[in-house]
Amino acid sequence: MAPKSTPNPAKLGLILKYIQESGTAHNIKELEKALPSVASINGMQVKDFLQALSDEGKIHVEKIGSGNWYWSFLSEEKNTRETTMADLEAEKGKIEVAVQELEDKMREASEQRGQETGRAELLDKKVVLDAEVEELKKELEGYSDGDPTNVETKRREAAELRGDADRWTDNILILEGHLKKMMGGASEELEQIKRQIYGNEYVEGEGLQELES
Repeated sequence: MAPKSTPNPAKLGLILKYIQESGTAHNIKELEKALPSVASINGMQVKDFLQALSDEGKIHVEKIGSGNWYWSFLSEEKNTRETTMADLEAEKGKIEVAVQELEDKMREASEQRGQETGRAELLDKKVVLDAEVEELKKELEGYSDGDPTNVETKRREAAELRGDADRWTDNILILEGHLKKMMGGASEELEQIKRQIYGNEYVEGEGLQELES
């Protein structure tokens, strides 16, 4: 039967650590005897906690004979962490490149038209974004010693950084609208300026190409 509520993450971590450090497979009777003292839970909760770990893919469950056997090896956990770290590093790298490209385009657009409106605010946002990227880098460097349950937190932080990159895109479009207004509406001159600034990112008749998700 599935647990009525989400098991305590700290207790799940204690159970996972016990199973991994044992280096062997356990039947349910062994775990119902050992885990109450390991994680400060009662015997009736053991199956719920094991089911939660199995659902998250952190332990293996196999029916052998008449009962289920449970195991998890540290080598598998290490490989999972390394894969997750590589994915997060790649995502962070893409975001950093996107932010740098947007910053360059903003600077070029401002220099092209001599516009400094809102530049101080944009620079302030860049400082905040750079700090967030640096903090993510530090967390990734120390991740190998951390709890694997932090993976979802890292993904949310990466999504927030992508949101910041989207806001930079909005700022470019605002500046583009401002230039269009100053020039009295759409014109070939404005389109030429956009082609020159956006380069390969320019979409004919539309403007700046949106970042891929």
